[in-house]
Amino acid sequence: MASDPKYPIRDVSRLTGINPVTLRAWQRRYGLLKPARTEKGHRLYSDDDVALIRQILHWLEQGVSIGQVKGLLASPEPVIGGSNWEQARARLLDAAQALNLGRLETELHELASLYPAELLLRRVIEPWLAALARQARPDRELIEQGARALLARVLYQILTIQSGPRIAVGRVGQVNELSAVMAQFELQGLECRSINLGRLAPQQLPLVSGRLRFDGLVVLLGAGLSAGWFKEMAPHWPDNSCFVGELGTLYQRQGWLGRPFAVSINDIARGPHAPFDLVQN
Repeated sequence: MASDPKYPIRDVSRLTGINPVTLRAWQRRYGLLKPARTEKGHRLYSDDDVALIRQILHWLEQGVSIGQVKGLLASPEPVIGGSNWEQARARLLDAAQALNLGRLETELHELASLYPAELLLRRVIEPWLAALARQARPDRELIEQGARALLARVLYQILTIQSGPRIAVGRVGQVNELSAVMAQFELQGLECRSINLGRLAPQQLPLVSGRLRFDGLVVLLGAGLSAGWFKEMAPHWPDNSCFVGELGTLYQRQGWLGRPFAVSINDIARGPHAPFDLVQN
């Protein structure tokens, strides 16, 4: 017996981590979802729909393109892992090396509309950026700078969410601006608004607490921080703050953090000790 529809699209987004734009695209372009409708025409999803979305995510993780998922839902078959992601990275790298910024922009917008933010960052964008940095060619710097600048512009264009928890993002240590924009993109995938505070001077945070209102603060950790720095800054962090970043694992092992920590925003949002409620579990 089919389960009753009861979840509006925003609740489904929080349950699955898939933003409403992507859910609508999966329905409209690929017929993957068939939610019920309220009398006013709003989509209403059931527990079965949520389970189906998670099954779709499973196939995407295996490297299946969104266009191939429908057939696999009907008749599951073994899949060679990573093929779709490898092809996406290759397309982005080819467009960047050709300095074809128009094609690169189109590819980025298409990927962002069809795939969850966290998955897209982890399987395509971050490996692509790493590949750009490893290029052994005399024009590497020009290619990399152009691609990174365009990526930042595309992500800023996508940051349009107007409701949901308001999360501040700040950087400490050696963290570039693009990392903060990518964090904002991941937060939007979790149905959170965000504000970019730039490079943080933590001791100034208490001075603006009455004016700068946010539901949580994500602090991106970079290189160059010391035990003394963490000890000095500890009294200045708001209660609803947390640390994020791969380098934080090193600081955590040293026992320096003193705040909730995870490698990714998705991990901190869904973890048992998140200092703010990003996702309704």
